[in-house]
Amino acid sequence: MKYFDDLSGRIRRNEPVAIPWRAALRAASLAQRAGMWLRLRRTPVRVPAHVISFGNLTAGGTGKTPAVIERALREAEQGRQVAVITRGYGASSEEFPLLMHTNRAEEDVARRFGDEAALIAARVPGIWIVRSPDRVAGARAAMQEGCDTLILDDGYQAVRLSRDENILLIDATNPFGNGFLVPRGILREPVAAIERSTEVIITRCDQAPQALPGIESVVRRFSPDAPIRHMVHKPVMLKRLCDGQEYPLELLRGSSIRAVCGIGNPESFLKTLQDTGAEVVDMRMVADHAALSPDYVTGEEITVVTEKDAARMGAGVPARVYALCISMAPYSPATAESASR
Repeated sequence: MKYFDDLSGRIRRNEPVAIPWRAALRAASLAQRAGMWLRLRRTPVRVPAHVISFGNLTAGGTGKTPAVIERALREAEQGRQVAVITRGYGASSEEFPLLMHTNRAEEDVARRFGDEAALIAARVPGIWIVRSPDRVAGARAAMQEGCDTLILDDGYQAVRLSRDENILLIDATNPFGNGFLVPRGILREPVAAIERSTEVIITRCDQAPQALPGIESVVRRFSPDAPIRHMVHKPVMLKRLCDGQEYPLELLRGSSIRAVCGIGNPESFLKTLQDTGAEVVDMRMVADHAALSPDYVTGEEITVVTEKDAARMGAGVPARVYALCISMAPYSPATAESASR
């Protein structure tokens, strides 16, 4: 398993892989392309609700969850009845659709609904979380509960459900990988699929400002009229896992810490921690959505995990383990360019 995790990491970082693997993976990519082609040929199902999809062209790591949280909060504040519909990666097998209202206490949310859903539920009160691989069935179940606004988490390729807004997220630090489809690359479908977007959000702009003009050029080639938002993942505080107590980011400044994560873009997490002034002396990584070994969070040094990883961690976490809480914030390329001169 470690070998394949390492291979996946090399592909994600655009590093060379052995020639036999390149040939085998490119052949497997043809099945990915054929499957998406067939899904796009089907007539989408429209439901009587406002459907907003957030998704990406690449496999994991663009920062969808903070964007979903931001939009769900905004819609709920405007009095709409909101449901977030998720596939529930890494969750247990149950009958679907599986529904939960965020104002009602539920046990094992991360295990039953997935870590991303658990994070959304913790951050956005008063909405429904619906777990359903069949997004049409999930949408209908949400509407039976009175929901009039449906947010698809990771829905760009879930084309069977028609949507009113199709929001595409692109990670500035690794926008299109090596240009190949999964599994040879990280693209879920060709870059030309940008044409289906109604809005594009470029994330982590502060970590790769030099890449923005090239990304925007690609977007404009395929979707000339889609609005483009520039965003960053801004750390806002630390939360101690053992008791939920909140701490300012100053706790990390000048501290030697261990970073632990199981996310799609661990390098970005490392960079975010370093930008707080922390000295990361140890970095432990597992595959996206994978469980963290208890050995990774023991020791005397401060250990920092992502909020998504924290959602999967049970009781008995040592007192020196904190989650780094992130929110979306706008980024101005013009301001950043002026500051760099």
